[in-house]
Amino acid sequence: MEPKIPLLKEWEENFIQLTNSGKEMVSPEYVIKGKTIGWYFTSNSCKPCRTFVKQLEATRDACKVAGKPFEVVVVSQDYELKGFDEYMSHSKFHAILFDEKELRKKMKDQWFVKSWPWVVITDDTGKVLNPKANDVLVQGVEKFPFMPPLVRRLADMTPLSMNKQVCFYAFVMNPKASPHVKPELESLAKANKDIVFSYIDDVESKSKMANKIKKFAGAKAGTSCYAIIDVLGRVNYVREDTVAGSASRFISEYQSGSLSAQEGTGQIPSKPDLDTDNKGPFDYDLFVVGGGSGGLACAKAAAAAGKKVAVADFVRPSPQGTTWGLGGTCVNVGCIPKKLCHTAALLGESFHDALKYGWKCESKNMKIDWKELINNVQEHIKGLNTGSQDELKSKDVTYYNAFASFVDKNTAELKFGWDENAKVEKITARRFVIACGGRPRYPSGEGLKELSITSDDIFSMEKPPGKTLVIGASYVALECAGFLTGLGFDTTVMVRSIFLRGFDQQMAGKIADYMEKTGTKFLRGFVPVKAEKTAEGKIKVTYKPKDGTELASVEVDTLLMAIGRVPETKWLNLDKLGFKFDRIGKILTATNEQTTVPNIYCIGDAASEKLELTPVAIQAGRLLAARLYKRGQKLMRYDLVPTTVFTPLEYGAIGLSEESAIEKYGEDNIEVYHSTFRPLEMFLAKRMADDCYVKLVCNKARNETVLGFHILGPHAGEMTQGFAVAMRKGATKADFDDTVGIHPTAVEELTLLEITKSSGASSQKAGC
Repeated sequence: MEPKIPLLKEWEENFIQLTNSGKEMVSPEYVIKGKTIGWYFTSNSCKPCRTFVKQLEATRDACKVAGKPFEVVVVSQDYELKGFDEYMSHSKFHAILFDEKELRKKMKDQWFVKSWPWVVITDDTGKVLNPKANDVLVQGVEKFPFMPPLVRRLADMTPLSMNKQVCFYAFVMNPKASPHVKPELESLAKANKDIVFSYIDDVESKSKMANKIKKFAGAKAGTSCYAIIDVLGRVNYVREDTVAGSASRFISEYQSGSLSAQEGTGQIPSKPDLDTDNKGPFDYDLFVVGGGSGGLACAKAAAAAGKKVAVADFVRPSPQGTTWGLGGTCVNVGCIPKKLCHTAALLGESFHDALKYGWKCESKNMKIDWKELINNVQEHIKGLNTGSQDELKSKDVTYYNAFASFVDKNTAELKFGWDENAKVEKITARRFVIACGGRPRYPSGEGLKELSITSDDIFSMEKPPGKTLVIGASYVALECAGFLTGLGFDTTVMVRSIFLRGFDQQMAGKIADYMEKTGTKFLRGFVPVKAEKTAEGKIKVTYKPKDGTELASVEVDTLLMAIGRVPETKWLNLDKLGFKFDRIGKILTATNEQTTVPNIYCIGDAASEKLELTPVAIQAGRLLAARLYKRGQKLMRYDLVPTTVFTPLEYGAIGLSEESAIEKYGEDNIEVYHSTFRPLEMFLAKRMADDCYVKLVCNKARNETVLGFHILGPHAGEMTQGFAVAMRKGATKADFDDTVGIHPTAVEELTLLEITKSSGASSQKAGC
């Protein structure tokens, strides 16, 4: 018996997608070539269907043992996605997801299907071999009507080849009015071997598949358009613009990743970054402005893809004259020296703890040798500087120790020094990446800039800081104040309003409380007015209430500013290129890190609304290089990024603060599980009785999905990292509960949380 419409023709015309149990597109050749097929018509909500599928699986397995090429494909009556997923959870077979009732009915009619469940056995052309349908299943394998199948080319079976990445369709209403479309597609097909290009004349074509795709795409009736389809048959993108060059631009945007939408990471729309708009030849394929962690990562990744790459890095001297080598803020004046000084302070505390553990040591005369600490820190940093240069050389990345600024979108001027007589040269590049980072901000006021230092200076100053006043409540301010106190220096923090703006405020308050308890002093609600030198060489800082006029003053040895950072963008001559900036000068970017100038990208601290974290810049740089040069499609995710504030009591965080979660999802939908605990080792040390704290912020409306992770305690950074993996996978509170803890550890607390804030019960934990 022949079907009214040949099976393979039916597939092609109606764009039916075959998937496996992993919901991935399966080549029909894999299922059909040389095989007899059992088409299992099933209803996922039907109990007999669920029972019958086991018998069918057993039959297929028996055929396999007998050496008979028999495959089963499911035709689901429950074509809704929910029903389809339900089927996939209880069957091993391949499945077709029919989303048109009429199409399912037509297949039933042409293949003599009488009820659900039902099995029709065909060859690979669709010829029906068992008009008795289900009866054959109970007669054994020997009764199966196997017939030599007619093997056809894969191209005849499906509109998508599994060796291709996507299918690009051009739907043209009037070919005479759009003669450019077909030759443009032919040219693109030659240059893009992993994309299937299809030209469809809407006037002549009667293809059901074409009409279906246009319908799925939501294209306006009576218009020409392009559509990009993935291998699962999903219409990802559509564009109703078929003027000359628009197909090339559409493909370029797809390949760069700029068509993907991502909430909260793009302030401007992306634009095509085309070779036709950037006429070479150029000195470099990619030129990176800034030799910090993100810039170096991007440069090395691009070079590994076979591109000619260069990096320019130059450090403007701080007001105190401090400069440093290759590697950016993190290596030279940020994460690395900060963590080393933080560790030095913790080691000092450990000496005191050791006494409680029976060690006999002289703790009264303990004193930090600041000069030796700084010398050792700088020696380590210089090793990292040298290592960065060596790695660039080994990766064939050219390094310029020069300050780069833009002449035009393809030209940069390199200045080899900061004085007026410095050597200058120009280079050209097809693309640029701005990764210039930022520098500390200074307040206005007489002497405040001239007499203060910042994090740019403290890690290389040879003289001990002595009595220190830290201005600011940022994480830099609290981290520096914390290790200075821990190293034995009299330290005060002047805070204008709140601690750690942008972080969970309950956690921020607990950090400040612990720091105050352990020796750091605070001036809350004040701002500096001016600074001046005294006759004794001290620095006199005059300050006032933030909302008042009454003046007061304090004399210190060191004034440390840590009130935030500003991007280094104002030195790059970006205004004349049409760049857009936020209120503090950070560059607005699209979701793919592209700026308003299509061939210039920006990553790291200079980009607006991005997390100012080294690993974030590194990941963004690598992904950008992959999209530009290795056909990557993955965008940087700026949510659920783990981070740690290295205050004396470390604070690890992932995701939303409690305040942000309530604002986004509503207070009624948020539950907070929390615990105040004491690490085991602190019982003998007689410290941290009620200072360590952990909480999970959960969304009650979504099965208590964990939205925010917050922990305050020793080594919080080491505890936080792994939980980011779980949260990126959608971990719920139940997942935390089901995880077996490691005993006795502080991180074990995350698996034992029972008390909710809404209960009003105390979070204080008793016992170990």
